[in-house]
Amino acid sequence: MKHVALRLLFLVAVAPALAACDPSLTLIKVPDNCPDMPYRGPAEFLASPDDVIDDFEDALGPNDLTLSKVAGRNGSWVGVASPNAGTVFGETSIECVANGKRSGHLTGNNLSMYGSNWNGVFVDPFGERSFDASAYSGISFWVALGENAFPPFVMPIGLMTTDTSGPALICNPCGDYYRVPSAIPLTRSWTRHVIKFKDLAQSGMGAPQTPLKRGQLVSIMIWPQNTYDIWIDDVRFEK
Repeated sequence: MKHVALRLLFLVAVAPALAACDPSLTLIKVPDNCPDMPYRGPAEFLASPDDVIDDFEDALGPNDLTLSKVAGRNGSWVGVASPNAGTVFGETSIECVANGKRSGHLTGNNLSMYGSNWNGVFVDPFGERSFDASAYSGISFWVALGENAFPPFVMPIGLMTTDTSGPALICNPCGDYYRVPSAIPLTRSWTRHVIKFKDLAQSGMGAPQTPLKRGQLVSIMIWPQNTYDIWIDDVRFEK
């Protein structure tokens, strides 16, 4: 309560001064069930339109999970649940956002140890075509914890390539994606993370074990443990 009171006091104290500096300034009301808005300079993270993997702004409705259709990318967010391992649900939302008017909301319920995953597929169909990201050094995104998540409050994330996504003539076993060394910590505040390709590595459970090929990216892989609730926004490539 003390933290809330101090925050309210700060807003009351500075809001008139901010308004005086910028007559167009409007206060942002964050719904109670949404993550806190990020503090950031709006020009700090601008990107070329071709660099945007998905900002969710061009979604035609809550069920439209297609990626931003730029630079030859025409895929979508695909949720996969293992048999008898729970359910997955995804949507685009105008309720909780980090930037702009829409964000993505990805969930998995009643899971048993990594029972489901989400793939942001760069080019359809999944596993048969890839995207050449040789011009980039990594990806970035804003992410936050939803109110219905269970511990651990982290998000394992990485990339699938043609070497790890199949068909079985290429990999056996498949699915050993190139992941971050430690899962991304999640909080109830929107936070920006940058992941460098050079820091990603396979776990060792799949074959082949081979360096990540930036020219053959298939998808962004999010593979949390147990029941999860993730908000994500402004996913993009980094030069």
